[in-house]
Amino acid sequence: MTKKKESQKSQKDKSEKKSVMTEWQKRNIEFLKKKEAEKVEKKKRQEKLRLERTHKKEEATEEDKADSKADKKLTAEEKKKAKEAKKEEAKKAKEAKKLQKLEAKKEKTPLQKAIHHALPVLITSGLVLLISIFLVTPFSKKKVVTVSGVSVASQDEVIKDSGIKASDYVFSMILHHSTYEKNIISKNKLVKSASLKYRFPNKFDIAVKEYNIVAYAQTDDGYQPILENGTRLNVVGASELPDSFLTINLSSEKDIKTLIKAFSKLDKDLVNQIQIISSADSSTTSDLLKLEMHDGNVVRVPLSEITKKLPYYLKIKDGLPENSIVDMEVGIFATSESIEASVAEDKEKAKQQAENKDSSESESAEESQTESSEADASTESSEAENAENQTVESETTEQTNNVVAGEQDVQQ
Repeated sequence: MTKKKESQKSQKDKSEKKSVMTEWQKRNIEFLKKKEAEKVEKKKRQEKLRLERTHKKEEATEEDKADSKADKKLTAEEKKKAKEAKKEEAKKAKEAKKLQKLEAKKEKTPLQKAIHHALPVLITSGLVLLISIFLVTPFSKKKVVTVSGVSVASQDEVIKDSGIKASDYVFSMILHHSTYEKNIISKNKLVKSASLKYRFPNKFDIAVKEYNIVAYAQTDDGYQPILENGTRLNVVGASELPDSFLTINLSSEKDIKTLIKAFSKLDKDLVNQIQIISSADSSTTSDLLKLEMHDGNVVRVPLSEITKKLPYYLKIKDGLPENSIVDMEVGIFATSESIEASVAEDKEKAKQQAENKDSSESESAEESQTESSEADASTESSEAENAENQTVESETTEQTNNVVAGEQDVQQ
């Protein structure tokens, strides 16, 4: 009983205390309860998120495992295709990002737009101003011109032929470089090609390519260099000649040009072995050439067949005796001066014998002709005499007959 009374008293006290609690305490208690409820919910959410993440990780690992299994099953070509597809996707993503950046950049302020529109005008006007100032100054005409690639022609001649003057502007030389190049090629026979190159700030270099001197033509005044295009230069002195050179003694310019064109098709070693080229003066072959070689041999070959036949000389020269003559006019055979001299003597003897025979035959024919003419004359004279005798006889017979007739008349 006492315990029940005590519990009833404690409940009464609590109820009294509750009734005694102020409004603010009540709100505070409610706030704390809400806070605890929020904490509980937050923990639940975190737990839920953790579970979701673990679940996603498990799914990712399962997908990776499935991908790895699928990759193993895929062939090499399919892997390449997959890689290419991934690369294309990456490229597309990059392009999309670039487009986004460009769009962001395009959105400019009005001031930036105005500056952007005015920039070309400002740049061009500034350049024009700078160029005009430069042209007014003496530096616009100061230039250094050099020549490269020259071995036979002189640098001064090339610069002179180019037509470059001290008064020419640097800009005009840069813009009209082709005219200077054409001037050099047209005026200088030695120059095959020329190119004018500019180097900052005021340097110019003329790169020249010359024609090679293929041979020399012997004239009364000296030796004339012949270029690879067939052009002849002015006569040079003996001091200007190289140690070994090819001499061409042909009068026809057309033959010289065709010969030089043929040299371009022949082996250089073969051409270097030729010392002198002249005409062979053949009655049968008009374009037959006589080639005197450095080794002492002589080659006769037609100009029209020089590219076909002359290369055989390299194959047969080692087996030839010294000072041989290789005749390539009809076929290819080797001979010597002594053999040709004996052949020429035999021909001369045969000619003389033929001439002697002809003369003896003509004399005998003349004698026979004189004898026949004398016989004819004798027969004619005998015939004439016979005719005269017949006439005389007839006349005498007529006279005798007349006399006899007259005598008979007198007797009667």
